[in-house]
Amino acid sequence: MTPSALSHAVSALEQRLGVRLFHRTTRSVSLSAAGEHVVRRLQPALREVSSSLEEVHELRDTPSGTLRINTSKGAAQIEVLPMVLEMRRRHPDVRVELVTEDRFVDIVAEGFDAGVRLAEAVPQDMIASPCGGDLSMAVVGAPSYFARRPAVAATWVG
Repeated sequence: MTPSALSHAVSALEQRLGVRLFHRTTRSVSLSAAGEHVVRRLQPALREVSSSLEEVHELRDTPSGTLRINTSKGAAQIEVLPMVLEMRRRHPDVRVELVTEDRFVDIVAEGFDAGVRLAEAVPQDMIASPCGGDLSMAVVGAPSYFARRPAVAATWVG
């Protein structure tokens, strides 16, 4: 805040209170009796505000609280669970609530912090970030099984 803006804010406060908080001359500024009273009364509250802000600042440096994640059962097993275990190892103060279900949910409306989805299933209004590598799928079976059945081209429809 500039000195000029501070001076205007103090003047406005003095006008609102109807009392002078500072004695001003061209060479000095000092508290009036009313100003000393205000400072004395506000000091405990200002210390409390400062302490609260410091606690919040510390929370920023140390992750804590509950992280709610929604995903499918398959994604939980393949991608999410290993990440959650590593995060819990690094940040033991974080509680993770992992909800697995095979239906699409509105993660914001249902109170989740994150959702893990196939990239093509992410709604356009959501921010997406890749969390794992590309997955490959294969059909496996005994050669005798495939010998009895014709090859069929398949297309994934998601």
